[in-house]
Parts: sequence; structure tokens; C-alpha cells
Amino acid sequence: MGIEDDDLSALIRGHATRHAAPDGLRASIRTQVALEEARRAPPHAADERPRRGWFNFGWGTASASFALGMLCMALLIPLAQRVNLGEPVDADLVADHVRALQSGAVAEVLSSDRHTVKPWFQGRLDYAPPVFDLASDGFPLIGGRIEHVRGSAVATLAYGHNRHVVDLFVWPSDEHKPPERQLRRGFNVVHWSDGSMQYWAVSDMDRQEIESFTQLWRQRAAEQ
Repeated sequence: MGIEDDDLSALIRGHATRHAAPDGLRASIRTQVALEEARRAPPHAADERPRRGWFNFGWGTASASFALGMLCMALLIPLAQRVNLGEPVDADLVADHVRALQSGAVAEVLSSDRHTVKPWFQGRLDYAPPVFDLASDGFPLIGGRIEHVRGSAVATLAYGHNRHVVDLFVWPSDEHKPPERQLRRGFNVVHWSDGSMQYWAVSDMDRQEIESFTQLWRQRAAEQ
């Protein structure tokens, strides 16, 4: 026994999860509707046309499908994809660090030569991150990769130390900020800025080791 269209509509209205469309999307749809109505109106007749309801505009089939499609997409996007923007950025960086360790892809360009790693970022980023080899101080360069942090491509340098890996995330900043350490999910995170770049070092090394890495990096950067 089939379900009539009216019954099916009632079931959907009663059980479907609903989310309000964002204000920006509503404004965009209204703009598209207004533009389509103006395009289809006779010349000099804009002020003579009666006001029309939401579903009574003189839409073309393509414009109606486009507008309704945009609305449906907004309503069907899982709510989980719209959250976590209020989480501290270090939580995202720790997650990126863990994912790289688990996949074994700590470097897209695998090299201990800074003159190989630094040029690799050209054309992949809109800035040039500094790259140093700290092997003589016990932190050899493993290589580099690009992570996407909240929609932005970020240079990520991987270093080794006593079977540990430290990821250094680097992107531009005009702030000056001394190093600050915090603990996130058992990982040490150190953040600082030097007026040109900001840095986030993430590793499961102990506090003394990651602070030593931070000090060495800052000293090398100051020498440039």
C-alpha cells in the first residue's frame, strides 16, 4: 500500500530535523530573487508591478531551482560541521600533530637540508616560512608539510629528538609575544611571535625538552 504525497509530506514535516538558514544565505536568496524579477520585468514597469509573496515571484525555472537548492543545502549541512570554531587553535594543532604521527606522514618533503625544505614551500604558500636545521643541537630537521588550519594553509616543520617528533606550525603575524607553554591532551604546546611570524611547537617531549627547542629556534631566528 503506497503512501500518498500528502501523507509523505506530513511525515517529513513531523520528523525531519530542521535548522534555520543563516542570515547571509537568506539575504543572498532574496537578492537573487529581486535580480531575477527585475530582469524579467518590462522596461519602466518596475514601480507598477504589485508586491508578490515569497513563492509567487516570476522566477525562471533555473533561478527557482538555484535558490531552493541553496536553501536545502544550508538546511541539510550537519550541525557538527558548523561548530568547534570557538575551540582554542592549539586543540586543532594537536589534532593535526596526532593525525600526522598516526599516518606516518609527518613530512611531504622529506629532507634534513633546509635548502631543500624551504624552497619546497614556494608556490604552495603566500609567505616564506623560516627553516633552520638544529641537528647540531639535537633536533635534526625531518622535513616539512602543509596543514590546513581553519581554512588557511600553514607551513609545518617536523623535527626529531630522541625518538620524539616536534611539529612547528608557522604563519605570519605582526605581534611580539614571549613563549607561553600549555598542556593539551598530554602534549606540550609552546606559542610565541617575533613580529614577523607566529610559532606553535607541539610535541609529547617533556617540558624541559620543548622549552630547549623553543630557545634554540628563537636564538637562530634572532641571528638572521
